[in-house]
Amino acid sequence: MITVTAMKWAPPFASGQVRDHRVRWILNEVGWPYEVRLVDAPTMKSPPYLGSLQPFGQLPVLEEEGRPPMFESGAIVLDVAMRSGRCIGGEGTPERAAAIQWVVAGLNSVEPFLFNVAEVEYFMEDEAAKATRKPVVVALAKERLAMLDKARNGRACFVGDAFSVADLMFASILKIAHRLELLGELPALAAWQQSVLARPAHAKAEQDQMAEIARHSAADMRYDALRR
Repeated sequence: MITVTAMKWAPPFASGQVRDHRVRWILNEVGWPYEVRLVDAPTMKSPPYLGSLQPFGQLPVLEEEGRPPMFESGAIVLDVAMRSGRCIGGEGTPERAAAIQWVVAGLNSVEPFLFNVAEVEYFMEDEAAKATRKPVVVALAKERLAMLDKARNGRACFVGDAFSVADLMFASILKIAHRLELLGELPALAAWQQSVLARPAHAKAEQDQMAEIARHSAADMRYDALRR
């Protein structure tokens, strides 16, 4: 059985976006059953977790009997797709090479620009510094998104005519841009993303994650109320 680690709790802006949803999504696409193991921040920083599962104290991790644990959502998505032979093209084909290329491009050439905006928006407390930095990172993110839109060139899929891990990864990455309202000048890219997110495999992954976070948030609130 496959087990996927997921956050027991996340702030509202992250619900539905925590990266374990990518792993759930590809597993749903290929039809592999899995279980979810919910972890909290202290667990992820504990020596057992750091020593045997994720050396940087992050998630997701995919655990599977007979195989070493895997971390990094992009690596897991690619591994599942290649082992299943789904959503990535045949072994040794140009389609597979292109799909891998676009997954890596999404993680290396687009997502960091969006994270810079998210960091300023959600985590920077110095308002003066925030006011100075935000226009810079927003402009850079929008420039990179425009490049992505131009490269997609109106295609329904990044590779050939079939949904692939490239579409999965970019639709996932663009969740950050959508939440931060960075896609207003790129309606075609925004519409493309929503069409990919409408896939049943994604809908289930996102809904399951959000339900778990909401359930444990409610439980924590009840616990806090009892302590008062």
